[in-house]
Amino acid sequence: MLKTYVIWWHSKFIDEINMQRTTIADIVDKTNKTIKHLQELQKFETSGKIKVKTTGSLNPIYLEVIDPSVESEVASNPLVEDLYE
Repeated sequence: MLKTYVIWWHSKFIDEINMQRTTIADIVDKTNKTIKHLQELQKFETSGKIKVKTTGSLNPIYLEVIDPSVESEVASNPLVEDLYE
């Protein structure tokens, strides 16, 4: 069984912000945390170790692991979930 790695964009970014008592500070904090985790993945993408699969949608974002040596780091990224095919 192969794993498929995805980022459920709205779930990991927008939906986790408290909608009942939202402040600009909450939004900035969540955005900064999300960007930090995306930048970790961006380093792998820039070095050719992963790539985003083109699907016509950003929810979810599908990731393809090209270099198996980074798979555990991709899988442990808080934004990433794995699906089984």
